[in-house]
Amino acid sequence: MRIIGGTFRGKKLITPQNDHIRPTTDRMRETLFNMLEHGAGPGIRRSKILDLFAGTGALGIEALSRGAEHVCFVDNSPQSLKLVKQNTALIKSPKNTKYVTMDGTQIKKTLGQFDIIFIDPPYHKNLITPILLNLHYEKMMTENGLAIIEYASDEIIELTDHFKEIKKRKMGDATFSILEYRL
Repeated sequence: MRIIGGTFRGKKLITPQNDHIRPTTDRMRETLFNMLEHGAGPGIRRSKILDLFAGTGALGIEALSRGAEHVCFVDNSPQSLKLVKQNTALIKSPKNTKYVTMDGTQIKKTLGQFDIIFIDPPYHKNLITPILLNLHYEKMMTENGLAIIEYASDEIIELTDHFKEIKKRKMGDATFSILEYRL
């Protein structure tokens, strides 16, 4: 697992020691970030990012490498956040990062408001719709902000009224959708 682009391109990240974390593949991250930087939204540079269900932190770290202003990593596992901290230390970037041990479905507006939110919950747990509802209720997204959801390709996802799918890409067993937030 490595950083695909930006300042820290090619830097290897520490991988999980068990199967409790399912990292987004390098290929999938590359495709996603190419879409974000070339046509789906305002891009990464100077954005405030929330990485929900952070796991290894690969999505948020990729955003930092590509010029994100700030990344908040959230995971309910202290072991996962320890791994995220180890990985962000590899790029010497803890100054513009925040780490929160919390259930990703229960996040609160006290974390701030974000331009881009990565949502990569465990598959087949029906968590995406409640998360989207909570993001709207807590007013955690900037207008026209983006939520990027990753889910199993065989899952059926119900979007809420305030999110419109603008891009979707299936890559094997995983699919991601880029959603635009509208008030």
